[in-house]
Amino acid sequence: MKDAWGMPALRVTYKNQPEDLKTMAFFRDRALDLLEAAGARKKWAFPVEEAMASVHLMGTCRMGNDPKTSVIDKYHRTHDVANLFIVDFVTSGRNQPTCTIQALAYRAADHISRMAEQGRIQSLL
Repeated sequence: MKDAWGMPALRVTYKNQPEDLKTMAFFRDRALDLLEAAGARKKWAFPVEEAMASVHLMGTCRMGNDPKTSVIDKYHRTHDVANLFIVDFVTSGRNQPTCTIQALAYRAADHISRMAEQGRIQSLL
């Protein structure tokens, strides 16, 4: 594929899979449950349908125990660079990943501060 100036260009496509739609419906229903439990007087939800435009492609750094199949460990630390932590995720409940990224960032910060207190972070000096 080439851009308007004849230079090589990246083409990215996106399509929701059946499991994506099931996950979206599950999270939508849990959000409604939370609103109900909190005593919300009025609640509504958008229908679950395939995203047709403006999506966030997600999941660039897989989390796992095996360096052959993942980039970061369960503490967000890369397998091959000791003091590099990456906050990323494989999937999300919907197309807007902001809340998931924030939750993972808080989780990672908690692990990093605990590791630093225990002397498990290598000094750069």
